[in-house]
Amino acid sequence: MKATIDIPDELYRQVKAKSALQGQAVREVAMNLFKSWITETDDTPERTPLHAANQPLPTWFGAARKYAQVVQHHDMATIRNSIARGRITKKKTVTERRDP
Repeated sequence: MKATIDIPDELYRQVKAKSALQGQAVREVAMNLFKSWITETDDTPERTPLHAANQPLPTWFGAARKYAQVVQHHDMATIRNSIARGRITKKKTVTERRDP
């Protein structure tokens, strides 16, 4: 079966150079990687929770919850943007209340 995959140019150049040095075709390298990935056992350790159940949550944790719940991605950049949007909305609401 033939498949087309997009690989960043720089990565492909590095793979091609290394495979040439080892006397292999890029196709062979890719097939070997796929085979090893398929046969690899799932020995990943169980993820331990970031928060231990017997330790209290930090005080700031609850303050950020309302912002984290309105986003789908929970990376720091998304949460910061959500907090900023919340602050802007809150500031507008306070300003509107002050205006007669």
